[in-house]
Amino acid sequence: MKNRFCRRCLTVLLVSLFFCVSFYLPVKAEDEEVYAEYTIEEGDFLSIVAAMFNTTVDDILSINNIPDVNAISIGTRIKIPTLAGVEGSIATRYINIGDTLDTLSILSGMEPEKLGEINTLISPTELYIGSLLTTISNDRANSISAVSNFDKGDTLLLKSARLGLSPAALQKINRAEGVWDFADSQVLFGKTNETSGKFEAHSVAPFVSTIEVKQLPLTQGETHVVHVNAENIESLGGSVGNYNLRFFRDGDTDDWYAMLGIDAMETVGLNQLNITGRNQAQEHFELHQPIIIAAGIFASEVVEGVDASTLEEENQVLDTQTVQNLNQTSPVRRWGTMMSFPVDEPYFVSGFGNRRTYNNGVFHNYHSGVDFGVMTADNINIYAAADGTVLFADLLPIHGNFTVIDHGWGVYTSYSHQSQLLVSAGQEVKRGDLIGLIGNTGRSVGPHLHWEVIINSTYVNPVTWLSTQFP
Repeated sequence: MKNRFCRRCLTVLLVSLFFCVSFYLPVKAEDEEVYAEYTIEEGDFLSIVAAMFNTTVDDILSINNIPDVNAISIGTRIKIPTLAGVEGSIATRYINIGDTLDTLSILSGMEPEKLGEINTLISPTELYIGSLLTTISNDRANSISAVSNFDKGDTLLLKSARLGLSPAALQKINRAEGVWDFADSQVLFGKTNETSGKFEAHSVAPFVSTIEVKQLPLTQGETHVVHVNAENIESLGGSVGNYNLRFFRDGDTDDWYAMLGIDAMETVGLNQLNITGRNQAQEHFELHQPIIIAAGIFASEVVEGVDASTLEEENQVLDTQTVQNLNQTSPVRRWGTMMSFPVDEPYFVSGFGNRRTYNNGVFHNYHSGVDFGVMTADNINIYAAADGTVLFADLLPIHGNFTVIDHGWGVYTSYSHQSQLLVSAGQEVKRGDLIGLIGNTGRSVGPHLHWEVIINSTYVNPVTWLSTQFP
């Protein structure tokens, strides 16, 4: 009797403890809403973030319980009101060659429909090279990447064995319903922690490992690079709209590069990228894909006191034709990776791409380089920005005493308005060699160096070359 009573008391005590503990344990409501989160980066404004995701600053502050915008700093993770029901981190990437809605959804771990929904895609054909895509990935998910290709003669069993994956896992990751869903040269994806070795994926031809456009999106006045890695290439060519791509092999590697400059006045919007190639076995490939050209940001300025004779059309034609005719170039890249400042004291007085008028006239053109002013009497030396060959050193009506140096692969630098030329055509120069003195010749209203970077007759922003490694 006594034992039965004790057991009953113990049972009551345990039940009581259970209810007490349950009451104080935090419980997550089943219907608690989750949201995709965005990490604030340097240069972000909350108003811009709100516009990106079709919401408002007030809604962002409210849902994140943030008192005001000043409480947000770089690295802050914020929930996005319009992305309710999707858990994970928001990331953005530019669409590159060969990307499709299916491959992008596999890489991001999202369903194609959801990926299209958050990017407001009406059709998969809206994925243009250079367009910005928003993805949401769960931090707990394993990373997915391209690991190989399904080549002619492969079977699902054979391929999965080579990759160290089960056939079921390979099929699931690639969202295939069966072996019939795998086509020749199709890129295969796998979890990076389940594969070993380095795999190169090709989706254009079996002998092509990589085709990519660097420095996306294409932008008015900027430099871009088209990179192809392929075995035993015999010929490569291509174009972006009216710009021809001149490919050069990087030493003895299988890497080929085409430097691409976009004119500062180029029409913004869709264009067409075309690349064709052939290997030594006479196997061909072709690639044609839409690509976006984005607007650059340029200032406007009026230049007074310009000699009216330098504004005459025939002088402009002479200068333009002279530069366009300087198209010979070395097949060897000679600039290293970046350019050096061509002066001792880099004092900028006018930027690249500025929309210019002269003597209060109508809009005439844009500024095709950057201007370095003279700060002291000793600051008049002009130096070669990189190794190269002097193609031209003479007097022109607009550029004045003018030097052009070829740095290989269709990349040139030019130096205008010099008081004295210290090199001549055909001369080899090294980075930092003294090539001239700052002057006031040609279309100039005071002593300065007008410095240009030219890619296949297209002027590009020289400042980019001082801080960016190419290729």
